Amino acid sequence: MKKVKKIITYFVIGIASILLTRNPVQASSSDLYLNQLDFQAQVHQDGSMEVTEKWNIKIKDTNTLYKTFKRDKTKYSNITNVKVTDMTKGNRNLLTQQNQWSYHLPKENYFGGLNQHNQFEIAWGVGLEDSSATRVYEISYQVEDAIAKYDDYAELYWQFVGKEFEISAKKITGTILLPTHANQKEDIKVWGHTEDLNGEIYATDTNKIEFTMNQFRSGRYVEIRTHSGRGKNKERLEQVVREETKWANQANEKRKRKENTKRKATIAINVVTVILTIFGIKSIIKNVKKIKTRKKLVP
Repeated sequence: MKKVKKIITYFVIGIASILLTRNPVQASSSDLYLNQLDFQAQVHQDGSMEVTEKWNIKIKDTNTLYKTFKRDKTKYSNITNVKVTDMTKGNRNLLTQQNQWSYHLPKENYFGGLNQHNQFEIAWGVGLEDSSATRVYEISYQVEDAIAKYDDYAELYWQFVGKEFEISAKKITGTILLPTHANQKEDIKVWGHTEDLNGEIYATDTNKIEFTMNQFRSGRYVEIRTHSGRGKNKERLEQVVREETKWANQANEKRKRKENTKRKATIAINVVTVILTIFGIKSIIKNVKKIKTRKKLVP
């Protein structure tokens, strides 16, 4: 009986090792998980930026959803015109605004303002304390003074998702529309920052930037930096390019190390799997032969 258990153990280890080498299936033990988070941002000539976020989210045992923004005068001066709309059933159901901050919000009520930690917070009641559902919400707001201007050169440096964001997402997408067209899209300098190095960003038109990211993990961030215009302040542009090039090189080195580590781990797991499988097969053959030599007991 001990030998049979031993053989089963070998095979369980072998199968587990094989499974570990496959692409992981996204799963979340959290009560919240975003199927998709999409950003649509329109930058205006006055330096403000209108943002619309669309949340396709799985919710379980949760009363209130929220998103906070760090207050930073170097990045923006204020957030206004907050609205939250429920689009789950295909209709646009604008939620009722609540002026007073509260830890829990009534279902179909929302709040946009300073919370107890003096951070700007957008929160809304979902009413799923003891149940679960997949909902679609649209959150819109205006960011004042989001654009820094250098002569005729403009810079957007905005964190669409901060480290304090506690919800993982299968996919994050975004589009940024600039207030004016560049002569050619190559004139738009754009960079994306994220810790897991799992995103892509491009200037797709003379006034459009698009970015995408798969398998976003909570506690990370998604940050976009872009320059547009010809710019008289060449020193500023050169400084930014040097800075971003340095970070890009560091990111590429990090990505290379991760790929090497993953490849070595995969090779090691495959070798162990083969050894365990061979050992398990040999043990089965040996025990089968031994069983055949034994006398059959007559009941």
